[in-house]
Amino acid sequence: MVPDLATERSDPPSPKRQKTEEETTCYDGRPEDFDSDECTDEDMQLFDQELDMIGGGFEIDFKKFRYCFGWRPLDLDDSTMVDEPETNRDFIATLANLALTKYNADKGTSLELGKILIANFHPSCAVTFYISFQVNDPSDGNQTKPYRAVVRYFPGDIEVVSCNPKY
Repeated sequence: MVPDLATERSDPPSPKRQKTEEETTCYDGRPEDFDSDECTDEDMQLFDQELDMIGGGFEIDFKKFRYCFGWRPLDLDDSTMVDEPETNRDFIATLANLALTKYNADKGTSLELGKILIANFHPSCAVTFYISFQVNDPSDGNQTKPYRAVVRYFPGDIEVVSCNPKY
């Protein structure tokens, strides 16, 4: 029997505190040159339109916005979420594998994780990761296919929210 990964407790690496303001380009969702704590209705509308256009928190073009509403891109080759020598890419691969394992169990497939492409995140009481990745499909000549997963990381708990092909 395959365990229900959406509710199963896991012990992957724990995301560590983000780098300081000087080390990031978007601190608390605001670019460094943002001189107000308030955003405009237009800022909110533009960001909402971007989320609608791209189908959620995946592949956001952060350069378009002066206010990011707490959303951040994750540098996959850095170690902001984990302790070195592990990288953020390793951590995100662990989360993507959990999501893919659940997807395979639910759909009766045997997809394998290929390459992690991009990850964005939004912190709140949990950190929600929006992961874009490639899978290899052994049932289809090992063809590479794009997938997306949403995974919430709570302290001591991981919840797979979704894992689906990118359409």
